[in-house]
Amino acid sequence: MLHIEIDSSNFERGMARLLQNMENRRPITAGIAAELLSMSEDNFASESWGGDSWAQSKRANREGGKTLQKTGQLAASLTTQSSNDFARIGTNKIYAAIHHMGGQAGRGRKVNIPARPYLPINGSGNLQANAEKQILDIVKDALTRGI
Repeated sequence: MLHIEIDSSNFERGMARLLQNMENRRPITAGIAAELLSMSEDNFASESWGGDSWAQSKRANREGGKTLQKTGQLAASLTTQSSNDFARIGTNKIYAAIHHMGGQAGRGRKVNIPARPYLPINGSGNLQANAEKQILDIVKDALTRGI
């Protein structure tokens, strides 16, 4: 007679942890928000969006500084928020959107500011190169820790 016994206790513990991770997603969304901030900081440091270089500003060219970093206030103003249902990154600077998405500015809207996206998502809703993979890796890691 053949007798097979399977101990499923490790599997059951792992599945319980996986279900707990799915119900309490805050650690996952907090990790995603932190990654969004890290990607944004990298964009400021490299003066690019996911490896695509920004057009250098006239001020940076003239003074030898970095584009979008005259005082460093824009980069320093980035904040993140997260809950069980979302991860968010943003800034409270009133000039942030025009620099991120570009457009006409100044008196009479005579100055054309090129888009220099610094957040990992541009004005068209597209993620920068490799951002989707990095976010999915965070989710996958958080979920598999429960198995």
